Amino acid sequence: MRITDKEVIVDFLKGVGPDHRGRLFSDTLAWTDFELEDCHDQVQWIFPLHEDSNMAKVWPVLLPETVEEAKKHPEVLANLREAKDRFEIFLGIGEHEDRMKQDRWCRDKNHNLLRITRIIRSLRLFGLEAEATKFYGEVVKVAYSYDTSGKSEVSDLTLKYWHKSYNDDIWESLR
Repeated sequence: MRITDKEVIVDFLKGVGPDHRGRLFSDTLAWTDFELEDCHDQVQWIFPLHEDSNMAKVWPVLLPETVEEAKKHPEVLANLREAKDRFEIFLGIGEHEDRMKQDRWCRDKNHNLLRITRIIRSLRLFGLEAEATKFYGEVVKVAYSYDTSGKSEVSDLTLKYWHKSYNDDIWESLR
């Protein structure tokens, strides 16, 4: 079930309102890596998109006016930055480089590859281009670091999705 209610989505992103299960934004950021790995619907709330999800029973869908309202609240942008940082720790990238964590996700058909695409797109939707650029650069670097021949263990199709999420006109699908 898609949620488009602007107030519900913005309140969640601000950290003052719950998602459909009663969880606050801060609850997810406090989870262990195991909990983040195991839960498949929370990433849709932490990094919402303007399109439907096939990975959750209930998910927010952003409308342009929702994003514009959310961007007026510094706490939303701060929360999104903090969530990006938490997922960098979870993935073992950037300042939190951890090869064991990278080994868990840096392989074809791992569900975290979809999460990476979502994170890049969501950051861009909220105008956090610098954060999206850094995140994109880190995951691509890791993806290619697994093979000295320059061929990633992550499929070319996944790399194309990451590239598209980083470069496309994010709102094009709504026109």
